[in-house]
Order: sequence, then structure tokens, then C-alpha cells
Amino acid sequence: MATKLHKEFLSDPAGLDLPALRQLLRSIQAERQHRAEKVEVLEDRLQASNHELAFRQHEADVSRADLYRLQRADRPSWMTKVTDLLGSEESRVEAYEKQTAEARNSLEHFLRLELTQVFGRRTRDERGFVPHDDEMIQKSEAEILREGTLRDTVLVTYVAPYSEQKRHISYRVAEDTTVKTLKEDVCTYWGLNEVEFVLKLANNSKAHDSLKVMEAFRAHEESHLMLVYKTPKNISIMSSEHGDILPRSGRKRLKTLTPGAISAGGPSPGPRGADVPLRRSEANKSLAEEMLLLPGLFKFMTQRDRNAKKHLERLKLRRLCAYLTMALLTAFTIGLIRPPGVGYECVTGISEAFTGGVHSGPFDAIGSPEEIYSWLEDTVSAQVFTEDSMLREYNYLVGYLQVLTQRVAEPSSSTCYGPEGLNFSSLPCVHSSFHYDTAETSQPQIQQYFEDKVGKDGRSMSKPWEHQPGVTSGAGSASGAFDANDGAGQSLEYQLQYVPLSTVRNAFLEDLRFLRSVGWLSSSQTRALHVSFVAYNANYLTWIWSRYSFDLSAFGTVHPLQHVVPFRPHLAEYGLDGELVVSDWARSCLLLFIFFEVYRDARHAQKDQGDAWKRWKHFRGLQVLMDLSLTVIFLVSLGYRISYYTSEPSVSYAVSHVYNFRDAGQVAESYGVQVCLEAVLLALCLYRFVYFLRVSRHVFLIWRSVARSAYRLARISLVLLLLWLGFVVLSLSVGSRFHNCNRTLGFTMSCSLLMMSGDVRVAQLEPGESFRVVSVLLLFCFGKLVLANVWLAMLMQEYHTARVEAGSSSAYKWREYDWVRWILFWPFDRLYLKLRPSITPVKPFEG
Repeated sequence: MATKLHKEFLSDPAGLDLPALRQLLRSIQAERQHRAEKVEVLEDRLQASNHELAFRQHEADVSRADLYRLQRADRPSWMTKVTDLLGSEESRVEAYEKQTAEARNSLEHFLRLELTQVFGRRTRDERGFVPHDDEMIQKSEAEILREGTLRDTVLVTYVAPYSEQKRHISYRVAEDTTVKTLKEDVCTYWGLNEVEFVLKLANNSKAHDSLKVMEAFRAHEESHLMLVYKTPKNISIMSSEHGDILPRSGRKRLKTLTPGAISAGGPSPGPRGADVPLRRSEANKSLAEEMLLLPGLFKFMTQRDRNAKKHLERLKLRRLCAYLTMALLTAFTIGLIRPPGVGYECVTGISEAFTGGVHSGPFDAIGSPEEIYSWLEDTVSAQVFTEDSMLREYNYLVGYLQVLTQRVAEPSSSTCYGPEGLNFSSLPCVHSSFHYDTAETSQPQIQQYFEDKVGKDGRSMSKPWEHQPGVTSGAGSASGAFDANDGAGQSLEYQLQYVPLSTVRNAFLEDLRFLRSVGWLSSSQTRALHVSFVAYNANYLTWIWSRYSFDLSAFGTVHPLQHVVPFRPHLAEYGLDGELVVSDWARSCLLLFIFFEVYRDARHAQKDQGDAWKRWKHFRGLQVLMDLSLTVIFLVSLGYRISYYTSEPSVSYAVSHVYNFRDAGQVAESYGVQVCLEAVLLALCLYRFVYFLRVSRHVFLIWRSVARSAYRLARISLVLLLLWLGFVVLSLSVGSRFHNCNRTLGFTMSCSLLMMSGDVRVAQLEPGESFRVVSVLLLFCFGKLVLANVWLAMLMQEYHTARVEAGSSSAYKWREYDWVRWILFWPFDRLYLKLRPSITPVKPFEG
């Protein structure tokens, strides 16, 4: 059939239709491939015949030598003696050649002497040669050195298409030999068409035809080129593509139309008289054309396996164990500093005693100064100044109870601000915030009452009518509902270990009744009230600092807050010094080992890339920054711990509370910061541990998917951040008048994050708030429908991309050599490989 079509094509090339031509091309390609296979078979037979011929020649030489030896062994003795006397034929030939050479040398010497007498003696150079200007070329030392580095021989490897067979040839080249000349010569040698082949370097990059062969290689690169078959390109035009390139207007357009289309009126005229071409049918589009319509789909569907195993070189078991040990020691340290359940039990016990509503109303429901007085008279006096209270039954109260009030100056018209032209003389205004300039400095009524009672009935020696700055009072700052309270103001202090305790309770209640009568707590002047004390729980060996605050605004609203924090003023007195010291020393050694491995990674990167800049670039990587952050956080936490080791003992700390009030807020917060730093350190250790778990293919796929999707999301994070800030400002402007969640910018940001995560309870929607309903709905849609779906789409896309790049799971099946390199470290891995050299894999030829 193919031969018949071939004859028809040669007789009448224009007589065959398109299907017949395609069938002819396929038959010619099949015949060509069949001939190539037959040539390969014949070449294999020729090679086998050459091997057989060489082997037979070797056997003939060995047989001839054996025959000569046997002939000499079987020769009679008299013949051997005659041969020795007369000499063998070989010795006579050698003697004749020696005589001839001596005669020739004597004649040449005689002629040389005669020529010297006639023409004179010739000069010779330092090498002993007679210089000839017209025949010899003198080269400089630089040129001789340059020629020593030139490449005069190139190895060309022919990679046969659709076959694993390779052929090699050594080719001598000159300085001006180009790649094109070399390709034409080797194609002629192998009988190939130079148009269909291309020369590539060992790194699979194409060598340009105009490039000289000697300049195509780097300094230390081997002179090796590969002759490979070009990637075939589709040069045939589809009917749909042919229709797209046809003229769309004018006479040329009319020439492309069939007579039937012209008689029917042709295509409908377009705007400005232009003819609109017929659209392609969507059903005629190929799969590649359909994929090109969607961004990224064609690239995703045509990706190939990249055998992503480069990351396994530096993932060693020793570093995995180092980070795991670091994480376990950090968790052990956290358990020593803040034992599980201890903080919760201590905080919950004291908090429920003061806020549970046992003696008065619930603490969170307090909303007026009168309710504050009731809480002080009923709850505080019952728990703090009663011998058989639950608080004193399980805890030891240390030092003094402080009742600190922060009052501003009296209202006056001078503090009013408004439009010009308005008279505020009859309208007194109050200060909305408490600070040094607005604080009240004199209280005559309180001074007259407490002047004779200071230091009596369990009261301290502090003067409640005098304003004390925060530094003098020793109280630490605490966050309030609107502002940060710095601990300044007027304070009432009562001894917690005074005997009898009922006397202190009566004095406390008597003082509260007087203060209520003089309006000590009022919305016009009082901005905050703080009740602070320190307790020690012997069952859990824990100190508890408690502060109950009431922020009063200029509108008369009350916002109760509580701060209950467990702590320990000294660590070495609770049986923790030995374990903590061992843990800190062990983690310090592990950090030194980690930085040594980081340095080795940098050297490996420099060796792999061949550039010293790669070492310093490695130190700017994300993982090195994580190790650096891990070290810095550990050193800061260690500094906190050393300060606790060197602080005053717990007994001295307790005795210091006896002489005057000592606020423990700063010590407790510092203790909590230490625990938080250890928690961050634990998170970083686990992050690095999971990073080195990428030796598993499943972990590697998840890690790469999350990392790449996070990188893609970070590229649009600025736009998302601006959108989120816009929603925050919208919520603040719409809901700040009605809802506690939107009263400040920080509260609004926190509530918006909670609503984006799906917690709609913080929205506190009510009927009639149409604008706020719309803002909450938009924020929810932005968090759930936009942000979450964008992240999910990126994650799925990157997961499938990483799965294809990583190849099949069979490539991750390790053998003995891989396990040795992963488990053992230098020099034990090399020693094991020397003992078992058979497990070392053979490197493939990179031709």
C-alpha cells in the first residue's frame, strides 16, 4: 500500500488528498525507523565479528609461539651446535645492518666536515637546532603557554533517537573550528542530516553554531559534546488555524470565499463595512487550545517529574535528634517553671472567691460606684479579713492589702473646650483621663479623718490624702479598659497578718463608710480603683499576685477587670535548681552543635555551587534565621532565669512585705514573660523538627505545598491587609457608639479577627442596626469566602505541583547506602563504606 502511494505521489504530487499524504508520511517514517533498526542490528553484528576476529588473531599468535618453542625443543643436538658455531640467520642480519649503519655514519661525518670547510660552521640555538628563517617559526613564551591550555581534541557522543545506544568519536579541532563545522563533519561521518541534529554540552545546553569549539567550554569542563536529535515541531497548519490567518476584508477576502458563499451574500458586514470572519466552532478546538484559555492550566497539565531529591543531602538524623531533644528539654523546662494545672488551680481558686458572687453580686456585673462599695464591704472584707474564709484556709496572705484610687482635679470651666464664641463659665467640665497634670493633690476631709488613724488598727504608715507617684508606690503598670494605669494615686493599706484580724476588718469597714459619705468614688473625679494583694499557696509552692481594677469613665460607666498571675520570686528554693541547670547546659550544647551544622551547610552550599558568595547567601535563608531566632530567644529566657537565680530569697521577699506594701505585678509579669519565651522556643524547635522530617515523601509534599502557597499568599498580603484595615475602620466607625467590642481600635481589630474566623458571637447584632449588619456580613464574606478560598485554591494547586515534581514513591525507597549516609556521621560513615564498598552506588555516565 505504501509503495503504491509512493509511486502515485512521484507520478502526480498534486493528485493525493490530505489523508493519503498523511498515510504516506506515516509509512515513510515507519520505513525509516525500520531501516534504522536494521542498521543497528548490522552494527551490532559487525562489532561482534570484530571481537571474534581479534580473539582469533590472538589465538593464532599464541599457537605460532607455541609451535616455534616446540620446534626448538625437538631439534637434534648436532644441529643446535652447528647453528651456535655459524650463527643464526637473525644474528647475521643484525651484523650486516650494524656494518651498514657504521658506513653511513662515517660517510655523513666526512661530508659534514667538507661542507664546513667550504661554507663555514653553522650557528645553532640553545636547543641544538640550526635556525632557518624561511622554515622555522619562533614562538614567545606567552604563546607557548597559551597553546598548552588550548583544547585540540573533542569527544563527540551520538545519542541515537528512540534508542539507548551511544556512539563516540574523537575529533581534532583547530582554533578557528566552529561548532557548525564540527556538526557537519560528524553528521557526514555517521551519515546523518545536520539539519535534524544539534550539538549540546554536558549540562544539556545548546552550543551555538557560530561559537568556536575551544570557547564553548568552561575552564575545568571536560571537552565533551553530544549530538542529539532535535525536538520535532509541528509544522502542519490545522484548518482552524488556516481560517484565522485568512484575510478578513478586501479583494483577497473575496478570493478565499467559495462561489456558493459569494452567491449567498458572503459574510455579514461588520462595523465600518469590514467583513466579519466566521467563528470557529468550539467543538473543533483541541485539548491544548482549551487548556490555554485558563491561566496556569496548560503549564500544570504539561509539567514533568523533576525528581526532587536534592533536599535529602543535608537532612541528617543527627540534626533531627538535636531539634527533638531541644524540644523535649524545652517542654521539660516549661513543666518545671509552670507545672501543668498548678496555675489554673491557683488562679481559679482566688478568682472565684472574689468574682463568683458568693457574698455580693457578680464581679462582671458591677456598673456603679455603689456596687463597688458593696463589693468591697461584703466580698473583700469577708475573704481577706476573716479567719475562717476560704481564701485564708488554703493560702497565706503576705504583707498589705492596697486600695489605690486615681482621682483627678475638681470639675471647672477652664477644662472645657469647644467652638469659639460659646460661653462655658456656667458649665464645669471634668478631666477624662488620669495623669500627672490632672491628678488631685489635696483632700482636706480625708486628711482630717486619717491624720489621727495612720498606723493604728492594722493601717499602714502611708498617708491616704497624699498623691504618690507610681515609682514611689512600687505598683506595676496594668492595662485598663481605656488607658494603662501606672500605679500612681492615693492608697489605703491594711496589714493582712495583724492580730486580732477582726480589728483590721472593723477599721476597713469604718473607713469605707466614711469614704462613701464624702463621695470618694464619683464619676466626676475618680478614674480608677485598684485592690491588690499577694498570697502564697504552700500546697503548690506558688505565689499569686491579684489586682482587681475598676475603670470609671467621665460618663459614669464602670468597667471591672481582674489580673491574677501565679509566680515564684526565686527558683532555686523549690527543688528546681538542679533540673533547670542541667536543662540549660544541655540546650546550650545543642545550640552550639546546631550552629556547627549551619556552618557545614554553608560550606556544602559553596562547594555545590562553586561560589564563595553562596556561603554568605546561605546565612540569609529562612531556616538560618529561624536558628538565629531560636538562639536569641533562648539567651533572653536564660537571662530572665539568671535574674531569678540571683534575686532575693523567698523568705527575704516575704519579710520585705511586712514593713510596707510591695506590689508584685512586675515580678509576676516577668515570670510570665519567661514562660511565654519558652513556649515560643518550643514552637521554633518543633518547626525545625518538622523541617527535617522532610526525608519522608509525604511530609515533603505537605511542607512544600504549605510553603509555596504561603509565599504566593504573602505576595498579595499587602492588598489583603489594606482590605482588612478598611473593614476595621468601618466597624469602628459604625459600631463604636453602641458596642463594647468596638470601643477602641485594638478591641475592634481583635473582634474583627474573631469574626473572620467564624465566631459571630462577638458581633452582638441587634435589630435596627442595618449598617453594622452589612459591615459584619461583608467582613464574614471577606474572611470565609475570599481569604479562606484563595488560600485553599493555592494550597491545592501547589500540592499537585509538588506531587508531580517529587516523582514516584519508588524513588524514595532507601537502600543500605542511603541509611548509612543518613544515620552515621563523619568519620563513621566513611569507615562503614570502606568496610562495605559494595553498597556504594555506581555513578551514571553523564554524557
